[in-house]
Amino acid sequence: MRQHLRFYRHRWFKAWLAMTALSAALIIMMEAVGNHAVRPAAFFYGAAAGPMALLVAVHDRTGIGTSVPGVTLVGMFLFGGGVALLLGGYFDSLLIPDGASLDILRVGWIEEPAKLVPILALALTGRHLTKAAGVALGLSCATGFAVMESMSYAWKNVDKDSAVGAGVVLFTRGLTTPFGHLVWTGMVCAIAFEVWHLAGRVVFTVTIACAFTVAATLHSINDGLLVLDVPAPVRLLFPVVAAVSYWLFHQATGDLSPRVPGDAAALAVRITTPPGLRPPAGEFAVRITAPPGLQPPAGAPPGRSA
Repeated sequence: MRQHLRFYRHRWFKAWLAMTALSAALIIMMEAVGNHAVRPAAFFYGAAAGPMALLVAVHDRTGIGTSVPGVTLVGMFLFGGGVALLLGGYFDSLLIPDGASLDILRVGWIEEPAKLVPILALALTGRHLTKAAGVALGLSCATGFAVMESMSYAWKNVDKDSAVGAGVVLFTRGLTTPFGHLVWTGMVCAIAFEVWHLAGRVVFTVTIACAFTVAATLHSINDGLLVLDVPAPVRLLFPVVAAVSYWLFHQATGDLSPRVPGDAAALAVRITTPPGLRPPAGEFAVRITAPPGLQPPAGAPPGRSA
């Protein structure tokens, strides 16, 4: 329990804190000296703080960052997220003419497919069909989408020449976005790519359809609770939706674990002797230990913990 409370020691928290602090510092400097040229940088760091923290946390738990070449992940972040925003923005305007009405409940059924289009296009090539790769690609695309969307919301909240209101929006979205766009897309990709990896190709199954339906429904409920005029007690369901969304993502990715590096894959052999004793000439005790996640070869004598 004590270890869980020491979240400030984790890399994900340090990443979030550093990016949030940098965004705040840029906004403060901008307000103090009037240098508005740095506004895009301030908005980018603020918008990316939450998503990047989640990416670091997920990678530390699963090791998915090594499942796909870095250039592919960067491309999915920049271009996949951009294509998703292009499609989502277009169909949002077309199908949700009044964002403050019940039309907002269509948003999950628009933006979730939009984020999956670039991922599906890559999967259809037959490359990177493993579950770990699918989750990495899904999170990269969703991060690009979420960061650019948050920046657009921040820009809308700039009050004349003041960016303080935009900074508040970025801070709030930085706390909520990781439990929204990223986990919805990540959950669907975890389930879809697991099926595709076993099939060796892209197929559509009832399981994938159910995962997508859950993600789109949670997305629509999430935005509806924020936008619609509902009683205050009902708005308290917002953190419940966020918690359920993250829990489903965690369950879908629970079987992923960091890969053991190639140079650590070999079993370690250590020669040990009882304290104060030396083994007779020609005789020695051998203890075989395996790195986490590996099993000793069949027939190897069991080792004792040090």
